[in-house]
Amino acid sequence: MDSEDDMHDANDAESLEDYYSGDTGVDYSDDDAADYEFIDNDSDDSDDIVTSRQQKNYVVLKEADICQRQEDDITTVSTVLSIPRVDACILLRQYHWSVSNVHEAWFADEDRVRKTVGLLERPVVQFSKAKELNCGICFESYPLDRISTAACGHPFCNACWRAYMSTSIDGGPGCLMLRCPDPSCGAAVGQGMINLLASDDNKVKYARYLQRSYIEDNRKVNYGIRS
Repeated sequence: MDSEDDMHDANDAESLEDYYSGDTGVDYSDDDAADYEFIDNDSDDSDDIVTSRQQKNYVVLKEADICQRQEDDITTVSTVLSIPRVDACILLRQYHWSVSNVHEAWFADEDRVRKTVGLLERPVVQFSKAKELNCGICFESYPLDRISTAACGHPFCNACWRAYMSTSIDGGPGCLMLRCPDPSCGAAVGQGMINLLASDDNKVKYARYLQRSYIEDNRKVNYGIRS
């Protein structure tokens, strides 16, 4: 995004680039025992957050608590903006899991936000009442029950979708920014399609990356130090 409110500073941007390329340097094998610090205020300003830490205005949360807060934030955005939870999740990830920043950007210029994150209101590809469609990747013809599309409407067979998702998820957390396979299309591919088409192992990996995004991207969450 172009505005300062939509971005971290240079150091944060570098760390996020490492994160989405898979180079986090974090061992995920002991997640269940990890503690996290959650800054207990509504400000997204970095100076306020530093002050809050100095004043110990934070709570220590377990992983289950972090998951619940993530779900609560998704519910809030979905309810206030009257959009599906999958879309709310995409928005929150784009805005570093800041509910207030999502609301501010959305109500200031909804069209711009939609274009940026790839949330389409209607398909860009329309089809007649055909019984079969050609896959845009393997170019084979398939019955409609073996074809799936993102919000854009570009058709791909379920097997090609599954391979496309697998390659992206195996590549690391960058899969959270997955878009339509059509090179000319920027439609977002969210967790809903992942859960519909990906393998069970890849669904678990994607869910873990999404949870990690809430920790890594969120200014209010930090890894705790065990005593």
